[in-house]
Amino acid sequence: MKISSITTITICTVLLSLMQPVGLLAQDAAPLTGNGEMSFELIGPEETPDILGHWTLIRPGNERTEGDDAGFSFQNLGPGNYTFTTTLPEGASATIEYYENGDLIDTIERPQVSFQISEGANVSLKVQYTYTRTGTVAVNSEPGGLGFSIKGPNDMEMTGTTPMFFENYPEGQYAAYFDQIEGCPTLPTQSDRLVKDSRITLQIRVVCDNLEESDLGKENQRTLEFVTLTMEGKTVVFEDVKLGTWYAAYVYTAAKAGVLGGYRDRSGEYNGEFGPTDNVTIAQLSKIAHKVAGIDETKVRVPTQNAKAKNQWFEGFFASAEQSWWEVWRDKWLDPGRPAKRSEVIATLLRALNVRTVWAEGKIFGDVPPTHKYANVIETAAVDGLIDSGGNFRPNDAINRAEVAKIIVNAIDLYIEDTLETQGGSL
Repeated sequence: MKISSITTITICTVLLSLMQPVGLLAQDAAPLTGNGEMSFELIGPEETPDILGHWTLIRPGNERTEGDDAGFSFQNLGPGNYTFTTTLPEGASATIEYYENGDLIDTIERPQVSFQISEGANVSLKVQYTYTRTGTVAVNSEPGGLGFSIKGPNDMEMTGTTPMFFENYPEGQYAAYFDQIEGCPTLPTQSDRLVKDSRITLQIRVVCDNLEESDLGKENQRTLEFVTLTMEGKTVVFEDVKLGTWYAAYVYTAAKAGVLGGYRDRSGEYNGEFGPTDNVTIAQLSKIAHKVAGIDETKVRVPTQNAKAKNQWFEGFFASAEQSWWEVWRDKWLDPGRPAKRSEVIATLLRALNVRTVWAEGKIFGDVPPTHKYANVIETAAVDGLIDSGGNFRPNDAINRAEVAKIIVNAIDLYIEDTLETQGGSL
């Protein structure tokens, strides 16, 4: 952060040096001497960490030092009463932790604290700003995929591509500026005021004869042909999932739920491929089951017993599955890269969701006798409607990502009361 200047206000006629802040020099009037110290740290809101309030330190004799810096230290402070205050960013509140000689003395739920400094005392303050008067700002356009920038309260600026929304942002005035489309008229700015617990939508409809020939128009045509959704604030088009396929709706819902979201490139961005005909691997299944059931794999502190899973992206999921005694992961020599079997997918999802199973009778599928290892869970899935009944189930065959997407969506509808929200990350 750029170091700002410090304004010093004094009522004395003789200017003498009272304190020397670390890194900056402030000239003050009172000829007090002492060996007290005081420091502070300002921490911005989680959503906008660079946005801080203006601070003021009032010293004995009503002398003031103020500035905009995120942190400051004062030395050689004389004994007496001091007050530290900070202005609040729009829509925010402040909590001040007051420490003396390294010990937490008090936590103050306001932007001002008064304290005494005695000889040899070391006072430190930690000021945490939090947005408490917030709402949601949505930005949209017709067609979608239009770039924009937003200016909001506290001089904040955001950029993105429509459709996009910003949750838990401070109340105040917002204005959206949309990118120019070549050959089209200039798009007008859209603005509105956000108040606490409300939602505003900054939206524009593009009307232009040259729209179809523009990059935006061509991109919009793709969204009318392939499954398209917004993930992690960006529009993703699965160019290998056409809207007319039987699995398109399942792919959309499973991806929207954050369970099965497509492939990424080396930079971690979605590359537009879902891979509907690709087989689901054991490694992928371990993550899918955790995401569907909302299980936090990081709570398991023991390492995986599978040597092939160590130091891999799925290591935590393997360790969690092992500790939960999921049937497939009881084999510590399990190959994470091999295709998962149809029966293993059903068994793992029902185990993760803690679904009670029926006793198998061998009358639902011609190739699933009661003696099959996973007969109980397979017949339970058929009875519940998770999978279709009749004919052969092919329990030992591999299963592709399109088929698993359908099972995921059915499992959400059958076994989870509320719609599964994004848990963070997907395959």
